[in-house]
Amino acid sequence: MLPACTPTNLGPELARLRASFAATQPRAPRFEYLSVKDTGEQQDSLLRAADDVAQHGALASLYAERAREVVLEMRICSAVGGADFYALARRRYATGDVHGRRADALANAWLDAPEEPEEMTTTSDDPADPRSLLSRMRAEAGRRRLPMYVKLSDRLSALAATGAGVVYVATGKRLSVRAVERIVLHEIEGHAVPRARAAKATLAIFGLGTARGADEQEGRALVLERQAGLLDVRRRKELARRHLACRSLERGADFVETVNALRNNGTTLDDALRIAARVYRGGGLGREIVYLPAMLRVEQARCDAVLSMGQVSVAAAEVLQPFVQGTGLEPSSCAR
Repeated sequence: MLPACTPTNLGPELARLRASFAATQPRAPRFEYLSVKDTGEQQDSLLRAADDVAQHGALASLYAERAREVVLEMRICSAVGGADFYALARRRYATGDVHGRRADALANAWLDAPEEPEEMTTTSDDPADPRSLLSRMRAEAGRRRLPMYVKLSDRLSALAATGAGVVYVATGKRLSVRAVERIVLHEIEGHAVPRARAAKATLAIFGLGTARGADEQEGRALVLERQAGLLDVRRRKELARRHLACRSLERGADFVETVNALRNNGTTLDDALRIAARVYRGGGLGREIVYLPAMLRVEQARCDAVLSMGQVSVAAAEVLQPFVQGTGLEPSSCAR
């Protein structure tokens, strides 16, 4: 879904937007996207299968819920750049529970902390620098013997991203050594290792993922950052700004209004544009709204043995806990 929602002209369009804001004549983005083939037949088949299996117990219901989520994500892909996109994305990324409200308060508190200076000492895609993100990601993937390639990409809105059999690293980004280590931990331990474990699991749902499992995996990756002492002020402010940009999107603010709101809370123009472009991709995906609530939910649940097996939600972990036996992980009860 994320490649379908990522603009093909992201770099040039950010440059155009930067010039318009600098000239005090801010303009709305004109993002362009790849066309997505029609998946109507596949959607109908998945929905029929979901209805068939949903009545066969708790485990079967997990497959049905995931199938329905995949259908929703297919519809989001088909609607990229269109009038229906926003409403479909809000169905997929909704955070109206207690953790969402706690995340709002947390984001505001994080923004109030004083900024910390950070020395940018390495370039993300420098193969000759052993400290670079590319070099460190390749080294860690090799050390963990993960069946994954590490590739460069000039289309990422993030600094790195993990997909099926691949970890992508953004090109041309200046980073501190500390930031590199955080990103490597997030992508390798938070995403790549669970994917590798899921591929070896005997139960297919680990490989397929559960509904909301992708969201919870982002939250777990943040928990890992915090446990490693890498969730520093700069990172917390970045997450808080993404969260508040998503809330701005949900309230109906347009791209320009959200950029201005970010600048009003101390965000630089470049960072405000980058964050808003990420939140408004596709027509307002707003996926970043799930990060902080998921982190709080994972911290409270205490069932890492199950969550580390793939894209598994806290809600599904209790059902799946018996199936981590024999994986080499120590099962633990899930307290929600």
